[in-house]
Amino acid sequence: MRDTALIRTDWTREEAEALYTQPFMDLLFQAQSLHRQIFDPNAVQKSRLLSIKTGGCAEDCAYCSQSARNGAQLPPQN
Repeated sequence: MRDTALIRTDWTREEAEALYTQPFMDLLFQAQSLHRQIFDPNAVQKSRLLSIKTGGCAEDCAYCSQSARNGAQLPPQN
């Protein structure tokens, strides 16, 4: 459920400053309300971290110690 018409890219400096200067909890509430309009509020993205020793992650993230392509001198474990 994505209504991309709600996503703006034409912010004025004044509008951006108004967001920046408002109380944090108000900003958090507005962000959460907008998020619920665009995304399913009951969906949870599940992620899983692998042990560095498994070397099992197929993603090629150069910064990540869990990548199968990481240069750590540890043999992969199953």
